[in-house]
Amino acid sequence: MSPSASRPGRTGNIVVVGNPDGRRVELFQAALCRLGLPPACTVAYTDLLAGRRVLPEVVREGDIVRIESPGKDWAVEQALLVAGADLVDRSRFEHLPREAILRMPFDRGRILPSRQWYRGWCALLQTVAHQLRECPPHRLMLSPDDIAIMFDKPACHARLQAAGIAVPPSLGEVDSFHALAARMESLKWPRVFVKLAHGSSASGAVALETSRERMQAFSTVEVVESSDGLTLYNSRRLQTYRRPAEIARLIDALCRHRIHVERWLPKAGIAGRTFDLRVVVIAGQARHVVVRMSRGPMTNLHLLNARGDIDAVAARMGVDAWAAARETCEHAMACFPDSLYGGIDLLVEPGYRRHAVLEVNAFGDLLPDVVWQGQDTYMAEVNAMQHVEAGVSV
Repeated sequence: MSPSASRPGRTGNIVVVGNPDGRRVELFQAALCRLGLPPACTVAYTDLLAGRRVLPEVVREGDIVRIESPGKDWAVEQALLVAGADLVDRSRFEHLPREAILRMPFDRGRILPSRQWYRGWCALLQTVAHQLRECPPHRLMLSPDDIAIMFDKPACHARLQAAGIAVPPSLGEVDSFHALAARMESLKWPRVFVKLAHGSSASGAVALETSRERMQAFSTVEVVESSDGLTLYNSRRLQTYRRPAEIARLIDALCRHRIHVERWLPKAGIAGRTFDLRVVVIAGQARHVVVRMSRGPMTNLHLLNARGDIDAVAARMGVDAWAAARETCEHAMACFPDSLYGGIDLLVEPGYRRHAVLEVNAFGDLLPDVVWQGQDTYMAEVNAMQHVEAGVSV
């Protein structure tokens, strides 16, 4: 990590680029208050996207700059889709023209063109990076370039794999159910996980299993058919699709958003449920951990899954396996050396000896009520910026 031109937190303030009224910014401001620090200055994504504010007018020498999630704000979602409207390959991927986006009301759960959204998000990240280069010396908690890679599952998977990190095998990009089925057959993979390449929180995820006798898919995606075609919605209820034609229709629709497909690895179980781990790595150290338990293939907590007992999991794994799992998470985050923190999703296989990194989440630190040495994730991140050479100097 590059040396700093100043000591943030001692000489500078904190600037948050995000959605000022969102829960994440609210919790981060509360953490600053608990630390006895002044509130962060917030720069709204809506203002950046509209050109009403620019970072060189805000960021001072020695400041810490925090880039937050753009989610949970319909105006920002619209603006990102508009920004990506001319950047997406319309022949391959789902696309909405500017006029349609601006007329569109908020439609809860609807899966909008995610490749288009991602291209708009990357354009915004590039704008942020460009403006930060015009600012006085400061430090970033997350690098815009790292964020872009973390939001691209195939690229993130490739980076981890190149670094020797254990990850589920990927069968490469496919553009149709027919191509997916052919690849599964050639590799002799009966079970795969299909994910939106630029999705988060299990959006557009499908757990697919096949055999000679049957095929079934588990997904949070609901398919709605109308005169305008198919519309996909995320829900908190796990759907089971058993008819091959329905599964093919679902996969084909998701392919229009770009997908990433991995081998479906089995998960270890405890207390009658399977689980995986969300591990937040801060300044190179695995700290906050949440056990995400489920009776189905998807463990995301927003799907009303339960939190498990991390002490019980660590005890079941044993000292050596638990240390190795934590070390893997730290090595995964080291693949993004210009970023202070990230949320690692870690799968532990049955037997508790083998594990694999499922994802690296740029904004995977939203873990309310989870503490490490008396600090929540936000407090730990701010303290880390004051005591280690973390983040990137600009």
